[in-house]
Amino acid sequence: MTARLGRVRVLPADSLEPPALRELFNEGFSDYLVPMRLDAAAFAEHVRVNDVDLACSRVLVDERPVAFALIARRGPAAWVGGMGTAPSHRRRGLGERALVAGLDAARERGCDAAWLEVIDGNSGAVALYEKLGFAVVRELIVWALPAGRDAPGGRPVSPEQARAWIAAHRLGPEPWQRADESLAAMASLRGLVVERGGEVAGAAVLRERAEAVTVLQIAAVDTSAARDVLLAAAGGRALRLSNAPVGEPASQALEELGADAVLRQLEMRLALA
Repeated sequence: MTARLGRVRVLPADSLEPPALRELFNEGFSDYLVPMRLDAAAFAEHVRVNDVDLACSRVLVDERPVAFALIARRGPAAWVGGMGTAPSHRRRGLGERALVAGLDAARERGCDAAWLEVIDGNSGAVALYEKLGFAVVRELIVWALPAGRDAPGGRPVSPEQARAWIAAHRLGPEPWQRADESLAAMASLRGLVVERGGEVAGAAVLRERAEAVTVLQIAAVDTSAARDVLLAAAGGRALRLSNAPVGEPASQALEELGADAVLRQLEMRLALA
């Protein structure tokens, strides 16, 4: 059903053709603290891998689409997979309207909690989320390790084997974009483990990119093992690990290795039930 707020219509995101929705997404992030522009393939992967529910997501249409909130769903959990407003329509509360409408739709579909990540320092967005009832759960860091490090030996395993070990040894839930459900929808992954005294001491699932190796999941028994896993995964190349929880072995190891903390984010949660 279409809801009207003044002259602005609130519509399910799947009422837009994919190119129009992608263009709205890119417009909303065009002047973000970290500008982002996704091509058609990257936007489709974002929707597919992260279980973005376009029927649950919402867009606001004035004379054209001007604001959006993408909502992903997995069982009783929802996740905000991006929200924004066209620069020409800012300061009218349209982004908030889109987000509230999307969260209401998630609640109607049985979700009892919603999650999101926001850049620490984006005070306007943090204030909005706190106004809506979101609370900070933990701090996450996007790490970048330059190329050129010596690589200790790691033993290749299947991504499924690495994920199974990680699932049994992780210290907390994975951030949404690195969760098991996301990795299960990805192709061309590889796994590796490092051993200590004949026993596995750490494991990682990674994806090879032209510019760097991206670690998607990692767990280790301690910081030293995490260091070995990360260096083995990099193999002397540049390495990236996004949204690594502060205080966990991987973040501690990367800090000791002198990696760059590219971005700090806050993971926030809202009870919907």
